Amino acid sequence: MSKTSIGKTPGERATARPYSHIWEHYADELRLLDLKLLQLYSRRGFPEQDPQADAFRGMYVSEDEFMRLVADAEEVTEAEEDGDPETEERAGKINALRDEIAGRKAASREGGVFLPIVHVSSVFSLNAVEQGVVMLALAVELDRKYERIFGFMADDLTIRLPNVGLALQLVCRTADEMRAARVAFSPRGKLSKYVLAKEENEPFGRPLLSRPFALDRRVTAFLLDTGALDEELQPVVTIHYPDEPLEPLLVHHDVQAQLSVRAPVGSPASSGRSVEAATGVRLWGPAGSGKKFQLRHAAAKWGKNLLIADMRAIVAEGEGFRSRLGKVLREALLHQACLAFENAQVLDPDEPDAGARERLRLFREELDDCRLPVFLLSESRLRADLGTPRRSWLERELTVPSEQERLSVWQAYAEVQGFDEAVDWPGLAAKFRFTPGQIRSALQEAVRTAAWNGERAGAVIDQASYGQVRHSLERKAVRIQPRYDWDDIVLPEEQKELLRNACNQVKYRYVVYGDWGFERKLAYGKGLSMLFAGPPGTGKTMSAQVVAKDLHMELYKIDLSQVISKYIGETEKNLHEIFQEGRKSGAILFFDETDALFGKRSEVKDAHDKYANIETAYLLQKMEEYDGISVLATNLLNNIDEAFLRRINYVIKFPFPDAEYREKIWRATIPSETPLSDDVDFKWLAKSYEIAGGNIKNVVLSAAFLAAERGTGIGMRHLVHAVRHELQKSGKIVPRTGFEHY
Repeated sequence: MSKTSIGKTPGERATARPYSHIWEHYADELRLLDLKLLQLYSRRGFPEQDPQADAFRGMYVSEDEFMRLVADAEEVTEAEEDGDPETEERAGKINALRDEIAGRKAASREGGVFLPIVHVSSVFSLNAVEQGVVMLALAVELDRKYERIFGFMADDLTIRLPNVGLALQLVCRTADEMRAARVAFSPRGKLSKYVLAKEENEPFGRPLLSRPFALDRRVTAFLLDTGALDEELQPVVTIHYPDEPLEPLLVHHDVQAQLSVRAPVGSPASSGRSVEAATGVRLWGPAGSGKKFQLRHAAAKWGKNLLIADMRAIVAEGEGFRSRLGKVLREALLHQACLAFENAQVLDPDEPDAGARERLRLFREELDDCRLPVFLLSESRLRADLGTPRRSWLERELTVPSEQERLSVWQAYAEVQGFDEAVDWPGLAAKFRFTPGQIRSALQEAVRTAAWNGERAGAVIDQASYGQVRHSLERKAVRIQPRYDWDDIVLPEEQKELLRNACNQVKYRYVVYGDWGFERKLAYGKGLSMLFAGPPGTGKTMSAQVVAKDLHMELYKIDLSQVISKYIGETEKNLHEIFQEGRKSGAILFFDETDALFGKRSEVKDAHDKYANIETAYLLQKMEEYDGISVLATNLLNNIDEAFLRRINYVIKFPFPDAEYREKIWRATIPSETPLSDDVDFKWLAKSYEIAGGNIKNVVLSAAFLAAERGTGIGMRHLVHAVRHELQKSGKIVPRTGFEHY
């Protein structure tokens, strides 16, 4: 280690050269510390002892050993080795070296040389005394000789760290400075809060001056090896740098414009002075809406780092909430980063308990002492009041993009993923109310699944899209796997045409609502609702499956037993949950036997009528607001309220099939692989038995099992036997005339 000349003139100090690296700076700081220790030793006047007469030699630091340790970094005169230091000369050396260090630090700052201790002092607004305390605590991390020196100075064999009294004597020049500097070690002082390690079990009655102190492990690591995140916080936080490559924003450009209106505050930790209130921003929206992506773009424009902490992980940690939160705030200060807390909704639960209220109070209190720009990211709007006299809050919602925007996102991300095949992107944009994050994930999943299965990615894009949906419809609904297509259903052409028109309303939503501007004209009522009315077995459920299969959408049949409740308000609550989950899922909601739910509103004669009408009115409102696809089925169209019918897009009446359509149903119900006897007469069956398609399906299936039992193909005797059984189920009298020979 080369020796640096001291005693330079002010003109020479003005042209001081910068430090080449941090270790050169630390070497000068340690030389200055050794001089201060020598000076303090000479002022104290330790009595000389005879080492040969000392029975405890080697168990403590002797005076000779102390002189040898502190003299390693400085040539001392013979008089100093004999215990007669020249105080004034040493004081001059101390002042000269202190000035030289200050000059070289200033030159390093101007030359762009990063010195960790200068950075820490800046971000935490440490004064000269506090900076000296930090350097004193760092000494034991740089050279172990200081462990023995501090034990000698404290006259305590067990002490290996500096104590407060020693620090005040070394870093303060006057008694007034020493008295003022005691505040730096208070529990809420900046040293205790950000820099020094916390002593959990403080011995009772120990004076402040005899209290040892050490640097916090994280601060030590930063001072010795800068750049990386705190290893302890890595499961909780991530950091993004302004020079990282970023994909362009595709939606919510207005949000980015708002975020970029003014640069962040970015001032150091609070110094206790009255300052202008800092501004925080609350961004809320569904998962994948781009909250973090917006902040990354904004931070890159500001040239700032962005530190994102998971509030859910902070709350879940066993360690105290305040301690973990303080470490996150300190990390943001060390990196001079904008600070964002994702999953901030955990601070504002629906039913807050005492612990939640205490966490919210601590959060407000800790943020008051941090002048960095802070962002809260949540999936729902935070209702808690987070404002304080020193920090105000702005908020903005990131909504699900419109269909036109979703279409552009699908196409843009598909190009990034290398999709080179024809895919119905408008249909996907219409079916799935996805955020940009969900669209990206769906495309990535489709590529992985296609590679695994050895097929085209476009063939599994719907499957991959539904894989991104997180909902709980299964609690009150049953998923139906669509198995029928247009060739399987037998209906008059008028009804088929209405079903096709309904499907087209979904397929071409992007044209009408997007290209033609109808979305601006409609605040609500943009969903698709259909009412299937007709006798049992006429194909209502089958038609719902045809629609679902044609649109490549999931179909959920609502379980009425889980919806209707005798308790006031419970039915509305259940239906609200169904529509809410349906909005997340993008699935078709199929309500069967809806006349039980959506009956006519009656004259109010008692409390039961009053609340029944409230339920009906609520259902009408939710149906109109719902922008997904709902299919309602009823056997009794006359029982449906007229006001409700006006809110339905398509009312499709399923007629009881006549002989012509019954024959078509008989033929369509039997698979092509099924063996049939030559005596099967579908025309006779259709003419002879007036039964609906659902009954015909039961008959065919029963006849198939009868034939399989006898090892033959399906014949007329099997079909007639099954017809007779089907009719008897409903209590009908079945005459034997006409089929005795079967």
